[in-house]
Amino acid sequence: MTSYTPPLAPVFESHKFFQLGGARFLALNHSTPVSSLATVFRLGASDIPTSGWIEQQISTWLETDDIFEPRFMAGAVFVTEGNHRDLNLSTSIESLPQHLKPNWWVSLTSHSSDELQPGPRIVSNGNLFTVSRVHDDVHGAFMVATMPRASPGPFANLHASGKFYTSLGVAVPSRIPGIHAKDKPLGGVRFAVKDVFEIEGLRVTAGDRSFYSLSKPSDATCPAIKRLIDSGAQLLGTLKLGSLIAKEEPTESVDFHAPFNPRADGYQSAWSSSGGSGAAIAAYEWLDFTLGTDTTGSGRRPAMANGAFQLRLTHDAIPLTNVVPSFPRFDSPAMYTRSIDSLEKYVGVWLGQDNTTYDDNQLPLAIIYLTDFLPLQNEKQMKLIDAFFTDADAATGVKTEKISLADNWKASPPEGATDISIHDYLKDVGVNTFVYDVYHTMANFREEYQKKFDRNPYINPNTRFRWLVKFPISFWISTNRKKRELAKEISTEEHEEGMRRLEVYKGWFLEHILQTEKRNALVILPITSQEVDYKETPPPSVTSESEISSLFLTNMQTSSRSECVRWNLACTIDGIT
Repeated sequence: MTSYTPPLAPVFESHKFFQLGGARFLALNHSTPVSSLATVFRLGASDIPTSGWIEQQISTWLETDDIFEPRFMAGAVFVTEGNHRDLNLSTSIESLPQHLKPNWWVSLTSHSSDELQPGPRIVSNGNLFTVSRVHDDVHGAFMVATMPRASPGPFANLHASGKFYTSLGVAVPSRIPGIHAKDKPLGGVRFAVKDVFEIEGLRVTAGDRSFYSLSKPSDATCPAIKRLIDSGAQLLGTLKLGSLIAKEEPTESVDFHAPFNPRADGYQSAWSSSGGSGAAIAAYEWLDFTLGTDTTGSGRRPAMANGAFQLRLTHDAIPLTNVVPSFPRFDSPAMYTRSIDSLEKYVGVWLGQDNTTYDDNQLPLAIIYLTDFLPLQNEKQMKLIDAFFTDADAATGVKTEKISLADNWKASPPEGATDISIHDYLKDVGVNTFVYDVYHTMANFREEYQKKFDRNPYINPNTRFRWLVKFPISFWISTNRKKRELAKEISTEEHEEGMRRLEVYKGWFLEHILQTEKRNALVILPITSQEVDYKETPPPSVTSESEISSLFLTNMQTSSRSECVRWNLACTIDGIT
């Protein structure tokens, strides 16, 4: 027999925030009467609130929700649909176990499915208030925590600090209303997003104080986020990133403190630019997924560093309208989870697909090992990668095929590239395409900042390098190019030629390496060599962008939805388990 423990009295912080003009105030009111905790039960037309039905609801909620607990059964509100049969609540309540028996209960009638959703509440002055739990952002991953919304409309900054020193408080709503929303496939699911996606009512920072100084509250939520919210997912806030969507190590994080990677001793770099997205999903079980973006590794590197599963989608699979751009040709949304099963589910909803929509064209599978990028010097990491290849061979019955891009290019070069190596053909492409675009996509930002403040914005070392392109003398000698300092001096003709070469390389790769007309090819690549990377360690000198890179290869081959390569999965085979 279960012993009865009287419910603990909740301690309420009776204060409110308010604004006068542009000034924010906090009002303390110690006389606010709060009478009780309570739980709302919602009955459908066929539901009969027997003690067994009530216990089953509670049991399900305790398994699926991390907000609800039996102490919220101090009171119970039973909401019925119109014309519901008379309820015999007294008998049902008296039959409940003592620790679940409410001190009071009431039944109400609601004619709207949007009113009084089930879940935990407090009662004050005769009114029911929805309950969210406030968690501390102890890993410093959030840029903004959002106010829980009772109805559609603009989002607002929560403006609440956590108990942990200097941390934000993040309001986390109950999952219960969502899991009862049968038409919402992501009901009860919580997420946060890299702060480059426009969210109605919020100002985008792009991880940069200068950018934020020009930013205005967004008029609408970008389509990539809206489709998730429309599917029932609850947005908890926005996440930190490298300044202006660039690679930024902790010692370079001048504007905003870099997030803390929860792995190992807690002082490894979370990597970037989507470092907040990787750190948050690794650290907080109350988050189900996070979103980032990936241009040249911004999504994959943090997944590796923080030990998360991540999918970098083909860049036009999800519209990136109203998302701060970097290099539009490569820009792609990315999703992070702690489970590959949940990753499949959430991405399926995001794309409007399920696992039955995969188009199996019956072509044979090929597993490819590119000798241009493997093996790595890190022996422990290579043991894991080799074991993964062995497992893939055993699981599929397909023998891994070792291929050299350089050798295949030399044997079968594309038209116009005879007698030129793949390295020489692509040596300027990274600068003429990627560097050119990351400079020009920020033109309006630079002009507006200069006009408003009569000075240039501060930019971090990586962005400064890309914008100024101050390469060493050896670069100019090896590339036989005239030395110059500004990315803006890359001519339109050079940019167009670089983009053309990207297309040539892509077409050659699809035809000669993937052989998309003959097979379904799986290329397994390392993101980078895994090393211990403490936050205190200054990064090496920035180098020029190279198209001969595993991080660039995926972006280029997945630059169209029509291609067979759709996703890039970053997970734990890179030696971080």
